[in-house]
Amino acid sequence: MPIHNNDIVKNFNKVADLLEIKGANPFRVRAYRNAARIIGGLSISVADLIAENKPLTDFSGIGKDLAEKIEEILATGQLSQETGKRRAAGPA
Repeated sequence: MPIHNNDIVKNFNKVADLLEIKGANPFRVRAYRNAARIIGGLSISVADLIAENKPLTDFSGIGKDLAEKIEEILATGQLSQETGKRRAAGPA
């Protein structure tokens, strides 16, 4: 089933809500909310942008980390547990 921009928006807003409940850094919460707003306001599918090799980091407010999370949502349909534990670091 294809992932739509609204699916990404829902994931990011959910993460922002959970981070807020946990008392996480407000700047981090705001980053997720801003990214959700940006993705929600796009007139083109994020999946199409990625298929066209257009970097999501070209959008102000979406950095490398959030772009990777968007790609994860597109690939798996969900976001790994961002709020509970950190992903293991890969090889340096």
